[in-house]
Amino acid sequence: MSTASSSIELVVADGVGTIWLNRPERGNGIEFELATALRAAAFDLERDASVKVVVIRGRGANFSVGGDLRAFSTAGATFPRLAMDIITAFHDALLSLRRSGKPAIAAVHGACAGGAMSLALACDFVLAAETARFSVAYRRLGVPADGGMTHSLTRLVGPRRALELMLLSDHVNASEALSRGLITRVCAEQELEAELTRMARALADNSPAASRAVKDLIWSADTATFDEQLSAELVSFVDCASSADFREGLKAFNERRPPIFEGK
Repeated sequence: MSTASSSIELVVADGVGTIWLNRPERGNGIEFELATALRAAAFDLERDASVKVVVIRGRGANFSVGGDLRAFSTAGATFPRLAMDIITAFHDALLSLRRSGKPAIAAVHGACAGGAMSLALACDFVLAAETARFSVAYRRLGVPADGGMTHSLTRLVGPRRALELMLLSDHVNASEALSRGLITRVCAEQELEAELTRMARALADNSPAASRAVKDLIWSADTATFDEQLSAELVSFVDCASSADFREGLKAFNERRPPIFEGK
């Protein structure tokens, strides 16, 4: 299945829903149409039971340069009101990606700046080509951040490193992003497609209920006490142990074969 607006293309195949940022002539810059189309695509994938993994990619030379500054300039004095509409739609999309319980992969090549970096960091996994360039970018515009950047960076690298990245750094290459814990994996640009396929397939082969549980537990762990986390793990484990997927997992283990989970 494939659907498209002028700024987003959504493709669903073999349990993987891919959202393509589709404004290559503008570096996949984020403006109102793209933000609202991204929200619609995220909502569609959240509701689609056939989708087990979400992938976000960019057409053309870049993942995304972030906000479309030409569109922002054109708005003139009305931009603050437009910014509210853009950011609201953008945030709705990110909340949907997190809420859905489906593992999300950002596959990054070229530039990944500003709001696009927020989008990538909001995903559960970030796979980057070794030539990718990450940039917080907001300080150059005299604004703080959107897309959960302050939350993601602080959680990933701590407050001092987050302040450094947001107020002192300009660009971070893929190797440095990996060493700082900002991204998951780096590969040669020509291997990006194959590595993305391997990651998506491995995630899609997991039990959907277990993936949702792990995702929920991991993302809530930093605000939970140890006792609360133990209780949450107990509830999640028992819920999943009541499923047909768990029974399939036991059967496959005893039969020494890979399990075939059906989300039941």
